[in-house]
Amino acid sequence: TWGWLGNLFIVIGIWLVGNKNRKAFIFSIIGESIWTLYAFKLRMYDLAIICLVFCLLAIRNYRKWGNP
Repeated sequence: TWGWLGNLFIVIGIWLVGNKNRKAFIFSIIGESIWTLYAFKLRMYDLAIICLVFCLLAIRNYRKWGNP
């Protein structure tokens, strides 16, 4: 399902952060975006909002990380 796909991207993102790889944030953005849309579809608005916040934080961190 969509939830598992989102989880996969998030786990890869977290793994890559541990390796100090800037691409980690791209995986996190994709995973959190999937979860945001999926949660809205399920009308789980509290989950959707926190996933959206995590997505925005990943975008912020990607920008602050600098060029690869």
